[in-house]
Formats: sequence, C-alpha cells, structure tokens
Amino acid sequence: MTIRTVVPVRGTERGTTAADRVCDVLLLLMDSPAPLGVSEVASGLGLAKSVTHRILRSLASRNLVEQPPGSAAYRLGPAAVAIGVTALNRSELENVAAPYLRELRDVTQETALLSRPVAGGRVHVAQCESPRNVRMTVELGVFRPWHAGASGKILLAYAEPEFRERAIALEAELYRLSPESITALNDELEQARADGYAISSGERNPDAGAIAAPVFGHRDAVIGAISICGPLSRFGPEESIRFAPQLLSTTRRVSARVADSAR
Repeated sequence: MTIRTVVPVRGTERGTTAADRVCDVLLLLMDSPAPLGVSEVASGLGLAKSVTHRILRSLASRNLVEQPPGSAAYRLGPAAVAIGVTALNRSELENVAAPYLRELRDVTQETALLSRPVAGGRVHVAQCESPRNVRMTVELGVFRPWHAGASGKILLAYAEPEFRERAIALEAELYRLSPESITALNDELEQARADGYAISSGERNPDAGAIAAPVFGHRDAVIGAISICGPLSRFGPEESIRFAPQLLSTTRRVSARVADSAR
C-alpha cells in the first residue's frame, strides 16, 4: 500500500510569500499555550518585527487574532475559532467516524479518540469518553508532536519515508531527542507498520496508555488515526494490545466508508 503524506512538516521549507507568512503566524499561535507578543512571533518565525506587526494587525482587523484585555500579546481570535468549528462540522472523516467511535467506546469501555495530522504533528478532533469513573480524556484541538503518543506514532509510521525522516530530524532538534531515543523510535515505527497499530505507555501523560491504528482516505493516503486510551493502571502495553482486533476492525470499516463516499 502506497502512503502519501497529506501535510507538510512545520519548520522546513518555510515559504517567503505573504500568504506563507500569514499561515505561519496563525499556526504558531495555534501551537502556543499562551498569547505571544510581536517579538516572540517574529523570533519564532525568523521574520522582521515590522513585518510581523503588519501581519498581526491585518489578522486582528479580521478577528482572526485578538489581544486579551490589557495585553499587547496576541492569541487566535473568534474568526479563527469559527473557521475551526466550521471545518470540523463539515469534515467527512469526523462525520463518518462518529458512530464507530461510540461503538468502540461501548465495546472496550475505554475512551475512543479520532486524531488528524496537522503541520508538524497532530491534534485530537473527536472523542467518546469511557463511562468508567476513572477514565482518560483529552483536550481537543491541541497540537501534539509526532513522537510521543500512539496516534502520532502510527501517523508517522505510515507516512512517506522522506517525510518521516524529515519529521524525526525536526523533532529531534525541537525536543532534544538523544540518538538512542531516535533509534528506539525508528524501531517502534517499523514494528507499528508490521503490526498495523502503535502503542504508547506513559509517554505524553505518565498515567495513560493507548493503542492507535491508521485511517486511510482517497488513494490510500493516511488521513487520521483512531485510538483507545485509558489509565495506565489498566491500560499497560500488554493490556492495550488485547483491544487490537476491535480497533483494526473499526479503522478498516471507517476507511472503507470514507473510500465509498469518495467514489
């Protein structure tokens, strides 16, 4: 099966046109947990402060970014939020996957998640929470790296080799991964491709475990990942693998539905 990557790696081959710069500013603000000042945005993107200021003022005039009361920093504005909500509401994958996530949650009694690749990583876009009193939940729409977490690793495992190499090299620099960690990650990705799923244990959240499998779209491009997660007390590596048959059945059916709708 030929896998084509559907998103670029952030931080490489950065564009120089006005449109590229505007997109980079919005993506940087999306990733940041706190508002950013002009100097921080300029430094983060390698832009002149004057250029950055003009971009931010233009975005602010369209409510795509805003300044919190009493602050000179910027965060995403209501128009950007509206774009994201509209995109999710109109997304074929989210609509197709919704009943399958509920079914997976009901069968496993654990939280079922849908993740999508974005520039430089991935985000969780939908979840069906476990009915148990002690359960794992995630914050939707928050940027996550490729290398930590089952869904990130399975998306990376099925990406094109050239993309995967560039992504790992970038994350090694950004997150200061050791050569030993990179070797271990490559081994995990190779195993994930062989198994059809990836697992994680205490990687992004020390108290969480997960298993994830890919969803394929048009022309066999990986367009997302479905995962099951739970507290590490009952969702260690061995426990999570017992859910592999249900998970793989779910992702196959979702992929088939997406392919049918594309015809």
